[in-house]
Amino acid sequence: MKKLLLLFFLMPVLVLAQATGSKFSVKGQAIDSLTQETLPYVTCSVVSDKNPKLVLNRFAGDANGNFTGIIKTPGTYQIIVSCVGQEPVTKKFTVTDEASEINLGKIIFSPSKQALKEVSVVAVKPLIKAEADKITYDTEQDPESKSSNVLEMLRKVPMVTVDGQDNIQLQGSTNFKFFLNGKPTNMFSNNPGMILKSFPANMVKNIEVITQPGAKYDAEGIGGIINIITVQKSNTEGYSATINAQASSRGSLSSGLNLMIQKGKISFSGNYSYNYYKQFPVITKTERENFITGAPYRKSEQIATVNTKTPMQFGSGQLTYEFDSVNLVTVSYNQKFGRPESETEAATKNFNASGTNVFSFNQKSIQKQSWGSTDFGVDYQHSFKNKDEILTVSYKLSNTPNSSNFEATNVIESPFYTAPQRGLTQWSKSKNDASTNEHTFQADYTKPFRKNQTIETGIKFIKRLNSSDISENFKYFDYSKSFPFEPVIPFDTTSGFDNNQDILGAYMSYNGNFDKWSYKGGLRYEHTWLKAIFSESNRNFDDNYGVITPSAIITYRLKPMESLKLGYNKRIIRPGIDYLNPYVDRKDPNYISYGNPNLDPENSHTVNLGYSSFASKYNFTADLSYNFINNAIEQYSFIPVNSSIQEITFDNTGHKSQVGLNLFGNYRGLKWLNVYMNSNVNYVTLKSSSLGLSNEGFTGRLYLGGTVMLPKDFRISTGGGGSLPQINLQGSQSAFYFSYMAITKEFFKKRLSLSLSGVYLPLSHIKLYTTGMNGTNNTPTFKQTTDVHLTSNAELRFNVSYRLGSMNTQVKKTSSTIENDDQKEKSSSGIGESPM
Repeated sequence: MKKLLLLFFLMPVLVLAQATGSKFSVKGQAIDSLTQETLPYVTCSVVSDKNPKLVLNRFAGDANGNFTGIIKTPGTYQIIVSCVGQEPVTKKFTVTDEASEINLGKIIFSPSKQALKEVSVVAVKPLIKAEADKITYDTEQDPESKSSNVLEMLRKVPMVTVDGQDNIQLQGSTNFKFFLNGKPTNMFSNNPGMILKSFPANMVKNIEVITQPGAKYDAEGIGGIINIITVQKSNTEGYSATINAQASSRGSLSSGLNLMIQKGKISFSGNYSYNYYKQFPVITKTERENFITGAPYRKSEQIATVNTKTPMQFGSGQLTYEFDSVNLVTVSYNQKFGRPESETEAATKNFNASGTNVFSFNQKSIQKQSWGSTDFGVDYQHSFKNKDEILTVSYKLSNTPNSSNFEATNVIESPFYTAPQRGLTQWSKSKNDASTNEHTFQADYTKPFRKNQTIETGIKFIKRLNSSDISENFKYFDYSKSFPFEPVIPFDTTSGFDNNQDILGAYMSYNGNFDKWSYKGGLRYEHTWLKAIFSESNRNFDDNYGVITPSAIITYRLKPMESLKLGYNKRIIRPGIDYLNPYVDRKDPNYISYGNPNLDPENSHTVNLGYSSFASKYNFTADLSYNFINNAIEQYSFIPVNSSIQEITFDNTGHKSQVGLNLFGNYRGLKWLNVYMNSNVNYVTLKSSSLGLSNEGFTGRLYLGGTVMLPKDFRISTGGGGSLPQINLQGSQSAFYFSYMAITKEFFKKRLSLSLSGVYLPLSHIKLYTTGMNGTNNTPTFKQTTDVHLTSNAELRFNVSYRLGSMNTQVKKTSSTIENDDQKEKSSSGIGESPM
């Protein structure tokens, strides 16, 4: 098997290219009327003189303004030459056998009467489009989308990086939010890499990266937004469907359906997918040395093997009814449902100061979880007589359950124990039911005024109900105590916890375009009423606070397809239920974890300086950013005095700052070749005076990839990348690397697509280093090393996709909707938390 995989990844790529010619052609050169300079990369469309709507050929000019187009047959034609920021020019010409080459000479352009609102590639339909506050990746224009999943597409999106463990970062940070069709969704809240790997890319129209959320978005929680827009096209009367299936060498299976229907004024688009995700066994070895005075054990060692499987299903739908030309209603729905199950076998040994094994036990455990989300929304849109004047009223209901059920059997095996201690079997179990319910009401109004100026304003109310309940049959054994090990029923066994938030917000923003300058800025005010309710009433508390969050972006157009931008925004980051939940997870006797209901929201400030250059053959973006938070929420761990149990929780630990550079480049200069690069490098500084902890260093990621188009609808894609060590408050995670390759063949006019792909990790070990300090006298309390060993560092996948029907007309939908993007959510990587 390994030899087969090695052969697959080292397979040579043979490219055959053949050009066809014609004896008829038209050429010319584009000139700016004001500067008399040439205009690069103009778009040229040759149409029939008798039927100008019939486009016969389309091509692009070069960097010096020169263009040459092929004409297949003699006749009379029109050529339409266009360029960003210039009025289009139309020329009529005739080619004959005697006059087969037509030279139009210099084509003089005059400035466009409309100010440029965005920078985009115009020679062909743009793969990437840059605007003041976002970048859009046109997935439909990427040929790989027919046989890839959305996670693989994200590797190509500017500002986004995906590592070999399928962990996603936006601008070098995990603090971002996923939207689906412009709406916040909890579909990707649990292990987004797993969900997106099961999401076929041919269901997606665009991927938008909103790098600087403005006043319209909630003041809370995010450093950016990744908005996945599904395909929403249909004929006036008709349907289109895509069926897909995938299988991998891990034993994972998935299948899905994407459906679009339009009949009269009613339009529907939706998708459904079922996925059975199976992970190769992961072996984790953890070694910890304790320096706490009075600790029962000086050293601990644990080796655990974890097998995980996750059956899940998800789907979404959007139904639109157009009453008339000015009134539109959209009903949307999406749901995710997963039942992950992990089986763990672990051997734990504890040693005294002289290195003697004084206590050990073996553990077999099963942990079952139930997570998911259900979102239901209604949006009503009214358009006024003035173009782009729109009023939208929305309601959204969200339910996010997140429950866990754990059972473990512990067998004491230490040779230093005799009966009845040795061979003693004990069990422990716990159950936690946690969920979040939200009701959201929102109204948005957009009003253009004067020329190229727009005001947006709106109001929003969120009623958020977080809850957690712990089963009464919960019990555990404390092996730091002396024998006999009696079951412990902690005080929080029957604890119920509710964290209720009422959030009222209002915003106003302004957009303006003046010649080469564009401005976008606004203010948002939010007031929060918070109430925390415990089963023990003496722990109850409430709070309320208001916050003003400004945002601003200034863009300057250097050339028609080249721009600079400078932006600033302030955000607050409210902790989600995973951070607040006081439920104590005791599945491992040596490690416990719990949330902190007393967390305060973070206050985040970000400054960005960006550069974009787009042309028909290449795209390039660079973004330099600085972010700082003075009350950052961080995970940390400690060992209490006279204990050997490591506790893991969260706190507003102190200062966090990050300076980062994001680079993206894409080259499409050859018809058969597309190469791209996506990377970021950041310098992170973390400091907590209260915990006596600090850490700093470089971190970042790099991905390089390319696609070669071969004859007979074959395609080969390959790529690879890596990650620098990841920095956290108490340590770091080692670097790792990966590579990717796929071979695709299309049949039946590209309706059927078959693909064989593989992922290879040269390093099968990932190490995590953690230290603890005493904040009082700045002395070490423990040090820990965790080695995560992947038992297989390669995976093969086979994908099949078939498309039925065809689409031409885009399904209408409301232009504004509810976007709850205001909560900090835990990373779903699963690495670096509890060893088990």
